[in-house]
Amino acid sequence: MNTTSVLQQFRQSVYQILPKRADAMVDLVDALTVAGHVDSPVALSEEAPYRRKFSSIYDTLGEGRIEAEQVHPILERQQPADCEQIAGYEVYALDCTPDERPEAETLAERGLLKAQKNAPVRVGQKFSWLVRLVKQRTSWIAPWDVRRVKVDSNDNQTAVAQIKALDGQSKRPKVVVADSLYANQVFLAVFLVLQTVVALVRLRQNVILYEQPKPRLAGKRGAPQKHGAAFRMGKSLRKPDRSETFSLGSQQIRLDAWHKLHLIKLPTLIGLVLRVEFLKPDGSLRYKRPMWLFWIGPETVALQDVCRMYLWRFAIEHAFRFMKQHLGLNAHRLTDNDAIQRWMWLCALAYWQLLLMGRQVEDLCSAWYPRKSQDQQVWMTPGQVQRGAGRFLAKLGTPACAPRPAGKGLGRIKGYRPALKKRHEVVRKGQTTQKRL
Repeated sequence: MNTTSVLQQFRQSVYQILPKRADAMVDLVDALTVAGHVDSPVALSEEAPYRRKFSSIYDTLGEGRIEAEQVHPILERQQPADCEQIAGYEVYALDCTPDERPEAETLAERGLLKAQKNAPVRVGQKFSWLVRLVKQRTSWIAPWDVRRVKVDSNDNQTAVAQIKALDGQSKRPKVVVADSLYANQVFLAVFLVLQTVVALVRLRQNVILYEQPKPRLAGKRGAPQKHGAAFRMGKSLRKPDRSETFSLGSQQIRLDAWHKLHLIKLPTLIGLVLRVEFLKPDGSLRYKRPMWLFWIGPETVALQDVCRMYLWRFAIEHAFRFMKQHLGLNAHRLTDNDAIQRWMWLCALAYWQLLLMGRQVEDLCSAWYPRKSQDQQVWMTPGQVQRGAGRFLAKLGTPACAPRPAGKGLGRIKGYRPALKKRHEVVRKGQTTQKRL
């Protein structure tokens, strides 16, 4: 099946699962796909694929419906056939991105966003994204799930729910890579019961792990030990169990691994600790501190494959930047949480369309940029694909029906005065309650 047929099938499948405002929502996804720069949702009414009036934009976001449980099987079936794997694993990246809303007083469940030390306080919401990494040495991803981190939850609990859904979707082996914010017992405990998903997380420099305890002596009373000797990263005298050096492009990387280690609150989750050091041409360290990774998959996987899995994770950061700059991820200015969730899914579906049409779109680069020959199998960037997406969709057509004239609306009843929207306080987690006298 060629790429055009896959894209048509994807668009038709998405159109069929939309229970309300399906035609307008498909037009809105197409408008996001070709816009290039989104100042606000209303501005999308000026794009050619959106065949309706600007007044229907917020009606579509408010009344439309997108059910993630129905979208997941479509995304599973329509993954590009040339998605890469490492060591037989599909590689998924997990991360949260903020949506700053400092002035949205009528938006419920705004919280304080995490900031660096001495940085100004930021207010807004966070969204957890789980994406599949598509092609190494590119920024392409395939979004699989997006969820808002609610005020009664946190990043780790939201991520656990996403990974459970991913585990039940297919039986193919998968690995989820995440940064050091997920290196804790709340997130990692779920991998004790998953069947098809393993984890690879980064460790902070001050994390202490423990070796396996010594076998219990026969006849000794008391509970068996759970922890052996402490393993302090950078300070442990224990020699590495495995070491190797490999080249990634022009970069030399040295790897040292220690087996059979665990976190203090997860003694039954045994993993491998990997130290990653980047070297200069003369063999000295390029950075002062190494990078430490915790791998809970099979120890038979090559160390360089584990390292390449994590380094591939940075594609999700490039994807966030592209979606915010060119798909209007944070340009919605909505005050209804359900409508905001729909907007995030519309941006994800627009990115999917760019991914599926990426090998068929004409490269409309400027005349002063060098053009690639047609014989070269080169992946264009998402921005390059978006430049040619308008022409491509115009030729492809749309499964959505054209709008029908509805006449002039009656407007508000004379004398109607809408009530002011309720103002909400910023939610501050972790506040201590006042002591009783």
